[in-house]
Amino acid sequence: MTDRRRIDSKAFTEVRAAVDALAAKDGNDPTALRDVLEAVLLVGQGLEIDAALQRIVEVAAAVLDARYCALGVRGPELSLQAFVYTGITPEQRVHMGPLPVGRGVLGELLHHPEVLRIPRLSDHPSSVGFPPNHPPMDTFLGAPIIVRGELFGSIYLTEKQGADEFTELDETIVGVLAVAAGIAVDNARSYEGAQTRMRWMKLLADRGSEPLRGISVDETLDGMCRDVAALTDAADVYIVTGSRLDAHTGDEVDVTDLATVVEAAGGVLALRHFDIERSWLRHGARWVTVQPVQSEPGQFRALVLTHTERRFWTAEEWAGMAGVARVASLSIAYSEQQRLTGEMTLLAERHRIARDLHDLVIQRLFAIGMSMQAMRPAVGDPDLDARMDQIVTDLDATIAQIRTSIFDLQSLPGGEETRTLRRRVLDVVSELAAHASMSPNVVFVGPVDTVVPETLSPHIEAVLREGLSNALRHSGADLISVRIVAAEEVTVEVTDNGRGIPADVTQSGLRNLARRADDCDGVFTIAARTGGGTTITWTAPLG
Repeated sequence: MTDRRRIDSKAFTEVRAAVDALAAKDGNDPTALRDVLEAVLLVGQGLEIDAALQRIVEVAAAVLDARYCALGVRGPELSLQAFVYTGITPEQRVHMGPLPVGRGVLGELLHHPEVLRIPRLSDHPSSVGFPPNHPPMDTFLGAPIIVRGELFGSIYLTEKQGADEFTELDETIVGVLAVAAGIAVDNARSYEGAQTRMRWMKLLADRGSEPLRGISVDETLDGMCRDVAALTDAADVYIVTGSRLDAHTGDEVDVTDLATVVEAAGGVLALRHFDIERSWLRHGARWVTVQPVQSEPGQFRALVLTHTERRFWTAEEWAGMAGVARVASLSIAYSEQQRLTGEMTLLAERHRIARDLHDLVIQRLFAIGMSMQAMRPAVGDPDLDARMDQIVTDLDATIAQIRTSIFDLQSLPGGEETRTLRRRVLDVVSELAAHASMSPNVVFVGPVDTVVPETLSPHIEAVLREGLSNALRHSGADLISVRIVAAEEVTVEVTDNGRGIPADVTQSGLRNLARRADDCDGVFTIAARTGGGTTITWTAPLG
């Protein structure tokens, strides 16, 4: 007959029952009791959980004279996610196929966590038989392993040696061993949890201090990804912001379509499975874990891990990943703060230089010009007057150039000032002249930032790029000037003292500028300068 007996969760009750049963069996022979106590001590040895599980099945098989013993670890939805066994040779295992997943009699212990003793397995109503090449098994004894009130798994013994079936005494002993196994598993899990926490804390401490030690945020985030991958056996680890890849393991990869996965998480930890190929699912990975990272409102940032198999995360690992997310967020925020601080420091220094240029240099040049104009009536020499007029004109041009430099000093490329036309013009000139042997002069006349409509800005940039590119690359000039005038119309003028535009050169770019002028009801002209050089002029009405 099949007999079940409820397992008491308290170890003391089970041990006392075992002692009473063993004493009733043969009160004068302490051997059986000694064997059980030694088994309990053996099961409790060590703190590595994999070694503990293997030791449990080996001790149980020896104490209860079973040919085969196995321990199944409960997975989600009352299935088995791990299976440890003894008694089956490696040769037998090769031909047995997949390990059990919790069906049949094994599933009975998962659904009904009670001691289960069966004289003949094939007679039990839950039996589903064995797969091909499985060793024959007849007698059966099983018990659940309870850890802190929750079902951890079950221990199974088959093929009782020296008897026709397992006995009631065996039931009692296996109950004691199951309790001892639960304690051993709990200790091992607590130890591994402490080790896991220590590893995550070391990661957080090491990487969290890097920004303070002057290590770049990119290096810190990449290091975090590598560390997390090592701790979690991940195929890849990414830190993404929207569709931008901030940090990663392995080679850089396109994460554009990963943005939808991150946004779908909506700030909540998520685990997903993918059946289709994605560029960021490498090394056979199909499972994706998304750990949100705090970011600016309306922006989605996350730590993304990919695995080949579904990952069952422990509480310590969840906490570790949440800590990494916070450190990553702080590192990014610190880096941004340092960048802003640096820009503010640079801008303050530029303001000081600009103030000195305005208050000292421009005022002195202006005073010099006024003095020369006052001297003209006293000179009375036409040639000298003409030279003085030219000097005053040059001083005015120098003042205009200094004022342009003052504006450039008071703004930073790439900031909000980029929206102004003056800032855009200066950025284009700086970009094109970055590798040139000379730097073009830039002069602004009139309120270019206030009266020129935004719709003309792309056209003006295109004119500058085409005109400056031709002058820098083809003209051979050693003097190039850019002049932007805002009056009744906007005028863009690029002048050089080079060799002019050859007649046989392809002028597709210049034709494009003429079309842009037509689109804006303006005019585009190219003129040769007296003494050599070229002037291109592009005008468009402001209305």
